[in-house]
Amino acid sequence: MLKWQVPTGGDVDYFAPAIGNDGTIYIGSNAPALYAITPRGNLKWKLPMRKGPVSAPTIGTDGTIYVASDGLYAVYPDGMRKWRFVTGYDTQTSPAIDAHGITYIGFEDRHLYAINSDGSQKWAFDTGYTYVSSPAIGDDGTIYIGSSQYESASGDDGKLCAIDQNGRLEWTFAIGAPMVSSPTVGADGTIYFHSDDEYLYAVSSSGRLKWKFAVDSDEPSSPAIGADGTIYIGSSDTNLYAIKPDGLEAWMLQMDSATSSDSGGFRNYAPAIGSDGTVYLNGIGELYAVGSASSPKAAR
Repeated sequence: MLKWQVPTGGDVDYFAPAIGNDGTIYIGSNAPALYAITPRGNLKWKLPMRKGPVSAPTIGTDGTIYVASDGLYAVYPDGMRKWRFVTGYDTQTSPAIDAHGITYIGFEDRHLYAINSDGSQKWAFDTGYTYVSSPAIGDDGTIYIGSSQYESASGDDGKLCAIDQNGRLEWTFAIGAPMVSSPTVGADGTIYFHSDDEYLYAVSSSGRLKWKFAVDSDEPSSPAIGADGTIYIGSSDTNLYAIKPDGLEAWMLQMDSATSSDSGGFRNYAPAIGSDGTVYLNGIGELYAVGSASSPKAAR
């Protein structure tokens, strides 16, 4: 049953929402603007932007909303702009925020930036490759980011970088193909990501390969991890894969209604996992809810 709908004046198909502690929903539109909507479906505020947001918003512990557009914006919960950080280059990634309020985001100048809570730059790390993923942060504060290059003299390539809180490289994991998803960190410190070679990788916190699992897609979603450690990943072949922490398949579910030629499968954002274990994923135009691992069942 439809509860409500709110016009945004622009396309939101490729923008994932974020939900604040009070239930406020934040979503970008290519109107271009950032919207705050109450749980009842009422518009709280709209922040016009020079360029539409290009990633999902991230919410800090103090309620500040961070969203990438023509730079990184920090927005107060009342919709007033706090600051804007620019580098002169575009970004297509979502920011990550650590326990100290430092925001990390990659730009297309091949750098990962660490930004203080007042919007000033703390440091910048050169990943070496132009295309960077959204970063992920481990429990020990290590920042993980994927970096890729395409059609270079040495061919397509990618790597996962582990960077400490002072901007120093700890290690790199060479993939041999572009990294096409953002990394996700498990409770035990394992880093999961998908590569253009159509494998989901599991890499230890020390940078060693634990296992890799074949996913029939070169444009998957980023992985998400359930409370029991199961890894979920949607793919452009319209399948949802559930993989056990040891790298074996738990189950695979094909969304028959998502197989139209223009659907594109599930390749934009990581699935979201509810408190009851329900897995939600965006099929571009439809939202799917999938039941527990014991009896997966898709619903729209």
